[in-house]
Amino acid sequence: MTNQIFKNLIVSFLAIVALSSCRDEVILNLNNVGAIPVIESNISNDSIPFMVRVTTTADYYSLTIPEVTDAMVTILGSNGSKDTLYHDTAGYYYSKNINPCKVGVAYTLNVSYKGKTYSATETCLPQNPIDSLKAVYMPKRGFFPAGYYLYEWTREKPGKGDCYLWNLYQNDTLLTEDFYYLADDQFLEENGQYLSTDFQFPFRLNDSIALEQMAISRQYYNFLTAIQTQTSRDGSPFSAPPSNISGNISNGGIGYFAVRNIIRKKLVAK
Repeated sequence: MTNQIFKNLIVSFLAIVALSSCRDEVILNLNNVGAIPVIESNISNDSIPFMVRVTTTADYYSLTIPEVTDAMVTILGSNGSKDTLYHDTAGYYYSKNINPCKVGVAYTLNVSYKGKTYSATETCLPQNPIDSLKAVYMPKRGFFPAGYYLYEWTREKPGKGDCYLWNLYQNDTLLTEDFYYLADDQFLEENGQYLSTDFQFPFRLNDSIALEQMAISRQYYNFLTAIQTQTSRDGSPFSAPPSNISGNISNGGIGYFAVRNIIRKKLVAK
């Protein structure tokens, strides 16, 4: 009797395993809404050519990103400057001349493609210089390992609405590649407040440290915040609901044209 019960249990177990291993491939018939231009560009006060990438959306099951090679791309400055960009490869367009962005000048990107023009405008915004950087050795604190931590001191520009983006490098390796280190001034108690910012990355003795501080628009700040919110979703009830992220490209285009005023400072951890 006991052997029979044991055999029944084995048969039941094997049946459950067999059923759980059965899989049917389901191909969803998704609607094709047609190709939509995707325009991506970050220009700055750096002495490098302007760059714009133009691609289009593709079907869900597509394994490639369609590249646009025949668009007309220009960037116009409110100071009368004009740069025409030329296609190089993989949908990337570059300017032949080098005209770094100037503080206070508004720049308009125009991309003409298949009879439609897609535009966006942003201004190169001012910011105060970084007063000083210091790498301070800190012992282990909770989840933070022992190491040298970077501190920045500067005076925030008077007036509300200023937004900032930082890049941090360790021995020429970008540490902030997988997320955006952002801040704004909405919680400051007064205009022109003196700021002390610490960056939660441990450095080693004699590491080369480089900091890029970028003044960006409120709209670009909101765009990057939305991207960070969507990419950090973990499926829990507390995660943000999935949604499309709106850029600043007109006429139904997707993407973002950003203008950044960049300040850099370097030091060695000692």
